[in-house]
Amino acid sequence: MQELNYLKYDKKMQGQESFVTYVDFQVQDGNADMWLYDIFPGVQLMVVDFASESCFRNSERQNVIGINHCRKGRFECAFDSRNYLYLGEGDIALNSQMHPPIASSFPLKFFYGSTIILFPEIMKTVPELQAFQISAEKIAEKYSLKTKSPVFRRNAEIEHVYQELYTHLGHPSLPFLRLKVLELLYHFQSRQTVFDENRDYLSGATVDRIKHVREHLIQDMEHRTNLKELALEHNLSLTQLKEGFRQIYGESPYAYLRSYKMHRAAQLLRQSDRKISEIALELGYQNPSKFSEAFYAVTGCKPSAYRKEKEMDGAMNEQLCHENEMNQ
Repeated sequence: MQELNYLKYDKKMQGQESFVTYVDFQVQDGNADMWLYDIFPGVQLMVVDFASESCFRNSERQNVIGINHCRKGRFECAFDSRNYLYLGEGDIALNSQMHPPIASSFPLKFFYGSTIILFPEIMKTVPELQAFQISAEKIAEKYSLKTKSPVFRRNAEIEHVYQELYTHLGHPSLPFLRLKVLELLYHFQSRQTVFDENRDYLSGATVDRIKHVREHLIQDMEHRTNLKELALEHNLSLTQLKEGFRQIYGESPYAYLRSYKMHRAAQLLRQSDRKISEIALELGYQNPSKFSEAFYAVTGCKPSAYRKEKEMDGAMNEQLCHENEMNQ
């Protein structure tokens, strides 16, 4: 099986199934898990699970087509210095490695998704693909991949197929994965599935300004920041700020800040014995009941219940470790 040029130096380990390979993909600021499934000669399924912000690698051009799907998180990609595009949950992007991206990252610092990798020349010899007239060249022509890298918004029909595929990755069956990948390729190439293209590109300058606004928000969590003033300070209109922020981070500035605060609160509840009222105050909530409501809205439980549950989990893990030591 041919492989992607930008993975050729990574350490690879055979999975439990002969058609599965684990790739030890290194990132500088977190963790990354990557699995390659050999579906057909010339067709791979790459599944990635990143807990990091960076993922970009310079790569040489290669005659490879990628069909990228975001299941969780958000993906930022730039093919030139002027325009950035974003994948949200359920979104799909198609691209050719003949013009690889110049930058990419995960704005939410996590990402789970997949790429169907097509090697056009090898695919031509595969009977199963020929039976359905699946051709990488036809896909590239249909979506003008020589000149663009389109992003399509979540499509319910396609999403159903992807969810079936992801559900079976824990105990993968090659015939089942082949069926699902063939179904997806058929949708993309032959079936007249209606895709809604996302043409909402952001300029590099706008992206930099909005990311600076985000840093300002999380560094001053005790106070409610005036967005209009922040927009003016960064040479943005209020509409530009709100719409651009949603493109990059998937939600409005205030919704993002609330989620950020509550995940920070969850960390403090797990890792310290500070009073809940103290944590609420640090995060800008004068009223503990308001903090409790916000925490419940984001995590699905009250702060006191969350802390108690995590303490019980910790005690159980400690007991299991002790029992293992006694049995050794």
